[in-house]
Amino acid sequence: MRLAARLLIVAALCWATPAVAQPADTVGALYLRMERALQGGTPGEVAALFTPDADAAQVESLASESAGALTTRVVVRERDRQELGADGARILADILVETATTARVSSWRFDVGPITADPAEARVRAAARLSEVDGLVRLSLANRQFAVHDLTVRGEDFTIVVPSGVAWAAEVRGLITALVVVGEGEVTFAPPSESEKGQIRLVAGEDQLRARVSRFFLRVNPVDVDQRITLQSLTPMEVDRVGLEKARRFFAEQVGQSYSLDLSDLSRDTWNLVPPIGDVLVDMDLARYGQLTYARSGGESEDVSLFDRKRRKNVSVYTSARSLAQRGELRYNDEDRVDYVVEHYNVDVSFDPARLWIEGRADLDLRITGAAVQTLTLRLAEPLTLRAVTADSFGRLLALRVRGQQNIIVNLPDSVRRGQTLRLRVSYGGRLSPPTPDRESITAGQVGQQMVSEFSLEPEPRYVYSYRAYWYPQGVVTSFATARIRMTVPEEYTVLGSGAADPPVPVVAPNVKPRRAFVFRAERPVRYLSVAISRLVQVTSAEVRRPAPDPAAGPRRSRVAPGVFNDQATVEMWSQPRLTGRARELLPTVTDILGFYADVVDDLPFSSFRLALVEDTLPGGHSPAYFALLHQPMPGTPFNWARDPVAFDDFPQFFVAHELAHQFWGQTVAGENYHEQWLSEGFAQYFALLYAQKVRPRESVANMLRQLARTSMEAAEQGPIWLGYRIGHMKGDSRMFRSTVYNKSALVLHMLSRVLGPDAFSRGLQRFYGVSRYRRVGTDDLRRAMETEAGRPLDRFFDGWVYGADIPTVRPSWDMVEGGTAGADGQAPASGAVRLVLEQSGKPLEVPMSVTIAYQDGRTEKALAIASESVTEVVLPVTGRVRELRFNEDGGALVRIEKAKR
Repeated sequence: MRLAARLLIVAALCWATPAVAQPADTVGALYLRMERALQGGTPGEVAALFTPDADAAQVESLASESAGALTTRVVVRERDRQELGADGARILADILVETATTARVSSWRFDVGPITADPAEARVRAAARLSEVDGLVRLSLANRQFAVHDLTVRGEDFTIVVPSGVAWAAEVRGLITALVVVGEGEVTFAPPSESEKGQIRLVAGEDQLRARVSRFFLRVNPVDVDQRITLQSLTPMEVDRVGLEKARRFFAEQVGQSYSLDLSDLSRDTWNLVPPIGDVLVDMDLARYGQLTYARSGGESEDVSLFDRKRRKNVSVYTSARSLAQRGELRYNDEDRVDYVVEHYNVDVSFDPARLWIEGRADLDLRITGAAVQTLTLRLAEPLTLRAVTADSFGRLLALRVRGQQNIIVNLPDSVRRGQTLRLRVSYGGRLSPPTPDRESITAGQVGQQMVSEFSLEPEPRYVYSYRAYWYPQGVVTSFATARIRMTVPEEYTVLGSGAADPPVPVVAPNVKPRRAFVFRAERPVRYLSVAISRLVQVTSAEVRRPAPDPAAGPRRSRVAPGVFNDQATVEMWSQPRLTGRARELLPTVTDILGFYADVVDDLPFSSFRLALVEDTLPGGHSPAYFALLHQPMPGTPFNWARDPVAFDDFPQFFVAHELAHQFWGQTVAGENYHEQWLSEGFAQYFALLYAQKVRPRESVANMLRQLARTSMEAAEQGPIWLGYRIGHMKGDSRMFRSTVYNKSALVLHMLSRVLGPDAFSRGLQRFYGVSRYRRVGTDDLRRAMETEAGRPLDRFFDGWVYGADIPTVRPSWDMVEGGTAGADGQAPASGAVRLVLEQSGKPLEVPMSVTIAYQDGRTEKALAIASESVTEVVLPVTGRVRELRFNEDGGALVRIEKAKR
């Protein structure tokens, strides 16, 4: 079975199983004989390893591992052993067979014996190949050199042109698969989409990235080489030994970073896979940008990328024209590119805070979605050692770790087919530091904080393992799954986790300090599992109960899809010791917010919820399923976050309102890929805005809207909402990300509610929530739900505001219409009317703006006008002589207003 090379595009692989010293017993002697027999390659030598009554087919199968006279090296390594009768053993072992340029690795089960007799007497009684990885090649630059004349390298939206230089090649079966080129040339990268052009402009100052290149390293499938490079541009020349040695050093630096395997105790050499047909990778030394990597990887949903490997930054990532044509639409779901879904996790972990040490076992219940699957990919943090992977139906499995991508490749001995289920059991352990907050957390002032004090208290320690920490083995896509977590910690610590909590249980063991075990059961599916460990105390609790629905209110649109819904939930307040008073004070606000949100969507996502107040230097929080952490800045904190996009002085409840909203948006409804993160962060921000409208004065809400608009405009050049985490990514400025994915998204939802009207928007919101619970969904799902309730298409609205980055400019003018002109809302004629003409420059968007009508007698009235075309005419009824019209005073529209003319 061949390992899927697309998994290795920018990573190296190493063996997950730790090296096991070869036993100095009769079995160890058998391994040495096996190595000699396979290297010799004769059937007789292999047959001599077996008992006389062994199955001939098994003997032949082991003999076929040898490459005959081409074999240069064989290594046998034991991985596991079990007693088998009084004088036998069942052995799991890995076998590496090398030739001068190729290798294969296989995993075997051997029944051997006798194991207590003379070393020469041990024999194989039965043998079975469990799995294998072949197609490994040992690459090196040949002792040949080429003169370069007008060389062109082509990729999707990418070219390198080198007028003159020198080149060296690495070959597979006489065909080029890798190339090192040294010579001055020019690189051009020109993505076609407007959003990607915008990202390139931030880096290069124009729509295309053009740069001088001094050398580059290329990997390509030999079948594609004549399509990727102009072979006629390479002419053999005399070898320059100094140049060859420099090229080999550069080659050695690059070849291990892509399609490369590290076989650990089997081989210290670097082994590679040949790139899949159609794929290409180029590592380039560029004059202005350092080393950048271009890749076209057909196995990815977004298969064209330009990235900075050292800084771990994506410059551009998008779907190629060919893949887009095959898919038929821009949207995609990450789940579509994996061959399985995890339906249930059972994770049992012991954690030592003093050493940050994790020892864990996890069972994963998988359902196969691919047609025929022999390779599975899991994720586990790279610092954690993978001790074993087994399957109930197959036993111990061959597992490979992907260095740099947190991936584990699990090889199955036989194909499993769509619809089948499989339980994997994984044991692992190691030191794992809690990661810093990522894009699933909100923290003010992460960039550009101002120091205002030299003294502050040290926050109480806490250890949070959550999204992207990979503290437990998990699917490569965070699909919804039920779960059970058991975490054991020293008795002075408390654990909060993803699920309804059982009472903690003391754990006593000889010579071990007392510990406690905390168990959490997620009966509702969750996207990922999280735990928070600290010295926490429970402060108080309450119930959130919703009244029975009014039958006369009509159908409950949030419940159009089948499922279990909640109309009540238990809320517990927890805190670190110095924050108990604040936690007690906050409970009424928490229950009020949860009840308010539940009324908006007609559901409570989980039957229990815990909120913990924890000390920090900055405000913020994190809200996994079933619980949330709310950061409380310590007295004397040295940071000032007043200028952060999400610092709302007029709304002190903002952070708790935002984090509570994530129980609905992010944990119950989630985006199908990183582009759709706005469905989590934008809705959480919008729900916080709704709560502000409930509890704060009108002017405070207006100030909040103005801040949303101002920060959105400041970040407009960074790209559209749909870019997700990539907003501000290249420059490491998370304020731009929060300004766009948080603030602009919330304002877009506010504008949508004005375009549709509150009733249609509320119905559409409940419909979208109802059909999306515990699923990964996209912008198109939201659009369809809103269209169903509004009875009108909304393509233009979402294309402009979610997929586009333009901020419209509106030039209003107006005049009086005397007499009984009916108002735009269809009400009875007024004593007069105002005719507005709203002109938009550029591509028009739907822009709902508040209009303040100021009368001569000092009165004011509010109205709404929607600019939707290049020129939009709106007639508003008035009740007197108008002195002036003022537009968008409440900041409720993302628009630039030119001075109104009469």
